[in-house]
Amino acid sequence: SVLTTQIRLKDRLGLEKLLDEQRPRLGVICAAGERGRPNISWCNDHPVETLDANITGQLSVAAACHERGLHVTLLGTGALYAADPAEPGRKFTEDDAPNAAAMGVYIALRQKMEELTAYFDNVLVLRVLYPLSSDLDARGLLGKLSRFKQVDRVSTSVTILEDLLPTLPALAQQRVTGVLNFTSPGTVAYADVVALLDSRLRGRWSPPEIRGPESTSRPAAELDTSRLEAVSGRKLPQALESVKRIVKELKEEDLKALVPESA
Repeated sequence: SVLTTQIRLKDRLGLEKLLDEQRPRLGVICAAGERGRPNISWCNDHPVETLDANITGQLSVAAACHERGLHVTLLGTGALYAADPAEPGRKFTEDDAPNAAAMGVYIALRQKMEELTAYFDNVLVLRVLYPLSSDLDARGLLGKLSRFKQVDRVSTSVTILEDLLPTLPALAQQRVTGVLNFTSPGTVAYADVVALLDSRLRGRWSPPEIRGPESTSRPAAELDTSRLEAVSGRKLPQALESVKRIVKELKEEDLKALVPESA
């Protein structure tokens, strides 16, 4: 069984009480943290608040679990890399040094969290990158791209949630630790996502403008998923194939949210 809680990261005593009362069998998954409002640029102007949640808070969870011999999974970020034109097709592994320029507070602190959690023998950090859900939720990549006025012409790894979340129990059961690239195999081009949505909405919406690669301001690269597939024991679907399926299966009522009322 799975127990969810809304205990705040700052509430160490409340967390410890919950752990002692419920006594988790597999461990703890901590998806809490500060990702900025409306986006990670917010963190540049609020570094202390970001550090308090993404470093102090998550380390507190890790320490509370360590005291009780519990495995803990923390959600980090894969936005540490930028594709190198000199090495087309390169896949970045968990051991590669970050190369993204102008990381900003959010990404710099996520990188620091990886360094600090390396001292724990019970912590797994999953590098999530541009999470994509099977709907048009505005917080997911599909929902964001569908609502943007402009979209960068880039290809990147993405985290297909419905493909990857089922791997979590096996990772916890095996007490996998360290860092894992938590993305789907292959890459997805933003332009392809827009084209897929346009095939469902043709004539009923104004698709985003596709900008040139020189406009890209955020990390975008392909992450190597071989370690994830090996430890999870799963052959994961290719990212683009999953995106095609998800867009094809979108409900008409969801798509209507993107259609202007006058259409």
